[in-house]
Amino acid sequence: MKRRAISLVASASILGLLFLGACGGDGDDQASGDQAADTEAAIAEFGIGLPAPDFALKDLNGNEIKLSDQRGKAVVVDFWATWCGPCRAVMPHLQELSEEYAGKLEVLAVSLDQNPGSAVPPFAKKHGLTFTMLADSRSPEVAQQWGGIRSIPTSFLVAPDGKVVHRWVGVHGREEYEKEIRKVLGLES
Repeated sequence: MKRRAISLVASASILGLLFLGACGGDGDDQASGDQAADTEAAIAEFGIGLPAPDFALKDLNGNEIKLSDQRGKAVVVDFWATWCGPCRAVMPHLQELSEEYAGKLEVLAVSLDQNPGSAVPPFAKKHGLTFTMLADSRSPEVAQQWGGIRSIPTSFLVAPDGKVVHRWVGVHGREEYEKEIRKVLGLES
């Protein structure tokens, strides 16, 4: 009985770590040859303090949303997928923050689902997500422009001037996102 209890606790711990981590690869990419070199080059070209790569992707209503149209606001660009447990854990934080900082913060959730047009709308409805969900088949190209996203969720904070100021990989608490958002909005106490 004691062994079974220990086994159950160990299994639950492993599942918890998987859930709270991130979906996808880590620093040990399984890509090979030219693909690995291209990924490393994209990551080397992209970084904090640089202008955010602009993009135009379709939202759930088919409207084209451009990152550059958000100038003057802080923007969280979140790369995610509906099948990713850690991504789902971040969504409530992003929803709360988008509501609390409405007019000052824009959340752009870039879906990396294989069929985003069919996967994202029911997901957003089920979870009551009202921030901007981008469900466009061109999203993987955008992810590549943003340094080759290796695991999801990966979120970036873009300052009102259009420069990337912070990056989060994996699941983080709401307070971690809010601390950086408040800084970029000049609201830190």
